Amino acid sequence: MLTGSGAQVRVAQAPFSLSIRDAKGREMLATLPGGGSDAYGAPAITTDRYRWEDQILQGWDGFRSREDPWTRADQAQILSHSASRASMRLGQLDLELSVDGARVRIAMTANAGNKTGISFKLGDDHFFGLGERLTSVDHRGLSLYSWAEEGGLGAGEGAAASATNPYPNGPSMTNFPVPFLLSSSGYGMRVEGSARSEFHLGSDRTDAWRVSVMDTALAIDVYVHDDPLQSVSDFTGEVGRPPVPAPWVFGPRREVGLLDQVNGVPEWQALRGAGVATTALDDNVHFLPARSEVGQEGALHNWTSTVHAEGFKVLAYNTPYISTTVASAAGDLAAGEQQDVLVKARDGSLFTVFFSSGEPQTLATIDLTVPAGVSFFQSLLQRSIDLGYDGWMHDFGEYLTPDAVLHDGRDGLHAHDDFPRLSAKAAFDLLEQQKPGDFFFFVRSGWAGSGGVIPGVWSGDPEATFDETQGLPAQLRAGVNLSMSGAPYWGSDIGGYKCLTDAPNDKEMYLRWAAFGAVSPLMMNDTACANPVGGSKQKWTLWSDAETTQAYAALARLHTRLAPYFWTLAAQAHASGRPLMLHPWLLHPARAEALAVDDWFFLGDALLAAPVVRRGLTVKHLWLPPGQYVDLRDYTKYTGDATVDLPAPLGELPLLLVAGQILPMIDASVMTLAPATDAAVVTAAAMGDRLDAQVALAPGQAAQLSLWDGTVLQAQRAADGPTSLSAVDASSLPDCALCYEDEPARLRANTAVATDSELSVREVRLSAHGASARRIRWDVIRMEAP
Repeated sequence: MLTGSGAQVRVAQAPFSLSIRDAKGREMLATLPGGGSDAYGAPAITTDRYRWEDQILQGWDGFRSREDPWTRADQAQILSHSASRASMRLGQLDLELSVDGARVRIAMTANAGNKTGISFKLGDDHFFGLGERLTSVDHRGLSLYSWAEEGGLGAGEGAAASATNPYPNGPSMTNFPVPFLLSSSGYGMRVEGSARSEFHLGSDRTDAWRVSVMDTALAIDVYVHDDPLQSVSDFTGEVGRPPVPAPWVFGPRREVGLLDQVNGVPEWQALRGAGVATTALDDNVHFLPARSEVGQEGALHNWTSTVHAEGFKVLAYNTPYISTTVASAAGDLAAGEQQDVLVKARDGSLFTVFFSSGEPQTLATIDLTVPAGVSFFQSLLQRSIDLGYDGWMHDFGEYLTPDAVLHDGRDGLHAHDDFPRLSAKAAFDLLEQQKPGDFFFFVRSGWAGSGGVIPGVWSGDPEATFDETQGLPAQLRAGVNLSMSGAPYWGSDIGGYKCLTDAPNDKEMYLRWAAFGAVSPLMMNDTACANPVGGSKQKWTLWSDAETTQAYAALARLHTRLAPYFWTLAAQAHASGRPLMLHPWLLHPARAEALAVDDWFFLGDALLAAPVVRRGLTVKHLWLPPGQYVDLRDYTKYTGDATVDLPAPLGELPLLLVAGQILPMIDASVMTLAPATDAAVVTAAAMGDRLDAQVALAPGQAAQLSLWDGTVLQAQRAADGPTSLSAVDASSLPDCALCYEDEPARLRANTAVATDSELSVREVRLSAHGASARRIRWDVIRMEAP
């Protein structure tokens, strides 16, 4: 037996078996004994004589497995062992086992074959994570491979996921796989390396599940914890914790070009005039791969300067590719070939792929496995910075096929999933050097470890409907899954991108998506309605009617007001890997009701976000976990451990405050989180001397929150007590100091502007201690005794 402070491993030599247990001796995970020539049994190897089938899009996975019979030995020869480590041989496999605290490492090396696997008993396990998965949150019963690929095509609203929905490869399709899963049995598991991996989670057998990699080495880390968030922390501690993005990253952004107009005025002016809080503009100028900026450099520099003054950050567009067919990119292509920093094909020729990036074109890939390739890529990205951009959409990354050969010796099969991480790291390192703490780029593709070098992810190109595998319901699943896989700064294109199916791209779709966007960590609004095969189509937009503009503006203000909360959650993510979008199972792992949830989530600990993600619904039906909650729209109170129906008219967002948690917000007048030189634009900095803090408390309940800047907020409700503050009416409350407005269900009290403050108002005690001088405007909702 091998032991650590939080886990132990028991090994039987003949027949070989492996049992991983927690510190109390409870079995969390156990291998299957023996086995024949199939994939299930003791650790095994095979030769996979796979073929690669060319797809309509080269970015779609074409891997088709053809496994020889599996080979295994069911008797282990012990080579060495200590209290926490053991080496053994199983036929043609060498096996290393170790226990370090609560982490168990299983490392297998084969001297034959090209594919290595291990299988386990399947009890009541439910499986979560594995990156940005769109069709499921609980993955039990599915086979999922990890291969970053182009987004699929949905079969339409109401069509369930299947082997070909999304088309062509089914539920595995994702831009951002991560070979890390969480099990309801009390562990997390990470598969190390960038080789293609497969997880068969009860899909082949009801009593077993397995994992394999296309490699002769398989290394697995198992984190043994009853608390799944601790497993997430261990995983991100090894592959890289999320950075803390620039504060303005959490402001709403919208795709707006320098020539776009609304009702005869520049669209950026229309946004300010309509009171639509907006922090950043994506102008979609394609610097890479095709040099779309050439000839308009002066206009672009003037554009970034103009909108910077009005409180907007500006983002361009880049990819790790160079066009071989667009004339404006010829200089970059020649330089890349001359410096030998472009990916080659097996025959030594230039490796190229075809796809549409602004326009259909053939592209060369910059080789980011060699330092000269990274430097070359960064020199091309520098052009955006030089014209005043604050970052860019960092698109694609999924187009390395197996016949690619890279400078570090890996082929496309083994480097494919690592390439998006290398691409993001090159951008991150450049921007950290050039614009430290004041930049943003967002990716659609990634891998394990990408979360440590990306300030944002967007979910690719979703269908602009309620499509179950590509539309709005799928986006919520995607964000929740990716958040628990180490990449928590996520958002989706409000209103979708593709307009391929027959379902209407209508007002209901847009407003429901806007509500979801308001409580996503990143709020972004796309304008495209892409339909390359079916002709021009239109979708509902922000400006389609006045009611939509008004509703979106309210949701954008909500998202902007949540900035201090997002900043605080980002600090937590950086410190511990903690997700921002929390699946309820992460907070209530012992509750069976939480396992099946796939249409709502907790945003941090303080908010339960329940957006409507299916057509035709005006009520949100859900199971509330134990606790007390208050609806922030009308202060209706709910007691948990029950099913409830939350009213959800079109344009509204059911959003519940969790009792015992503090929600920090900025002033409702703030229109941007970016700086502005135009004094008429209300910025976060201009309102930095005030902070709103909302909390719901039952009698005897206390709450505490450490903000991103170290300030500690505390609220406690006890027995009735004295007050020394001045009572005022509600109309005088917003700007007064040392005052309060009280009613039986709700108490609102303001401090003076100070770094430290303490208030006692009747039975409520409120305090703030920190480095920033602020007026804290407390809003305390009195809950009933539970």
